[in-house]
Amino acid sequence: MTALCAIYGPTASGKTALAIELAGATGAAILNADSMQVYADLRIVTARPSVAEEAAAEHRLYGVLVGRDPCSVARWVALVRAELAELAPRPVILVGGTGLYLKALYEGLSDIPEPSAEIRRTAEARLEALGLDAFRAEVLSRDPGTPPTVVDPQRLVRSWSVTEATGRALSQWQGERVGGLGPFPVFDLAPARGHLHERINQRFEQMLADGALDEVRALAGQGLSSALPIMRAVGVPELLSVLKGRLDVAEATERACAASRQYAKRQLTWGRNQMQYATKFQNYPIEKSYIENIKADILSVIG
Repeated sequence: MTALCAIYGPTASGKTALAIELAGATGAAILNADSMQVYADLRIVTARPSVAEEAAAEHRLYGVLVGRDPCSVARWVALVRAELAELAPRPVILVGGTGLYLKALYEGLSDIPEPSAEIRRTAEARLEALGLDAFRAEVLSRDPGTPPTVVDPQRLVRSWSVTEATGRALSQWQGERVGGLGPFPVFDLAPARGHLHERINQRFEQMLADGALDEVRALAGQGLSSALPIMRAVGVPELLSVLKGRLDVAEATERACAASRQYAKRQLTWGRNQMQYATKFQNYPIEKSYIENIKADILSVIG
């Protein structure tokens, strides 16, 4: 088997089940490539593999950081490199829906100077003063190379800060990448939209049944900054609103599912536009029999 491959796809697209099938067939270890599943605080809400799923194959980089200790692309790449060195020559399957992480590992990282804490505080204050939409417009005006799909406040603050600190747009720095591990096989899952939306809705209902609200209650009890990535995980703002009495569970469910569908749409767009080198699996129903077919197709490439 190829020493390294990756499975990318939107939330609820069947990545975990497929990876476990492949790991069973090849003896591979599974490495997390999801920016939220790296945190220990939210197993349920971030749809981390269950205890039973983790027992079915070796999983690494799941739940290895606490929410108050934010991850970044560069940090994740360093963690993956360390795991690959430890696991070699064993095969590894990267699994996740954070396209930016996989792109950085595949293509390399840019040597971007780190803005000072003072500049970052200035950027955060400007975000607070302008609001997300106006701040995003300002970032786009300063750096026209910013992808129009970027809505993450942390990424926008970083873009503003880098431009302010260096006089060069973040997108210019990002065009100068070194140290990538590609080429390695990447498999892009793009299920039929109707099947995906149905799975998203069903999964959030199951999260609630499994204790998602209590999990978010425990997270809220830590008094973390709302600017931390974990506090913006899909489902967290909605369930926090339930805890604060601003929404009932039904309203929160509707909003969380809508947010998850929007997130899935952005992930699908990323797969189309940023992963030209990936093998595409498009418009498939998310069923066990189709997972088996995809498994066979992938094994023909990596076996």
